[in-house]
Amino acid sequence: MAKAKQNGKTMAIGIAVAVLVVVAVVVAVIKLSGGNGGGEGGGSGSVDYSKVDVTVEYGDYDTMYTQAKAIQNGEMTGKIVKIDGIVSHPLSKYSIVEAGEGGNKIGTEFEIEGAEESDYPEDGDHVIITGEVIEKQPLYFIIKTTPDYVEIVDAEE
Repeated sequence: MAKAKQNGKTMAIGIAVAVLVVVAVVVAVIKLSGGNGGGEGGGSGSVDYSKVDVTVEYGDYDTMYTQAKAIQNGEMTGKIVKIDGIVSHPLSKYSIVEAGEGGNKIGTEFEIEGAEESDYPEDGDHVIITGEVIEKQPLYFIIKTTPDYVEIVDAEE
């Protein structure tokens, strides 16, 4: 009888552990998908870009520095940001940047949902981008937007 009770306890513990593992896997999948079921890194079509959490004005290097660092450190995930800056396209990534007094540049990568490379603003264009900060890959954060929320203020000529 004692052995049957012990086997029952062992079985109950095994089931509890299995349930915890399943819950952990589900939570990890949700977290990696951006927590909103929007696919790679979030960015679902249901984002309300009119509810801006943070605005960075053109020429405000200090605010751009603070916000870019917060984005890169994962502190802004899910926030809607509106940034007025210059497009930088060194290699395959598009960023919106601000230059400081000493020529230092700070910024953050952005991605336009559904856009081809030819649809992106050109290197040096002055743009205003409104988008959601998402985790594109584990510990890699960007701004994701739609073509409607990329305004070219002044194209580089």
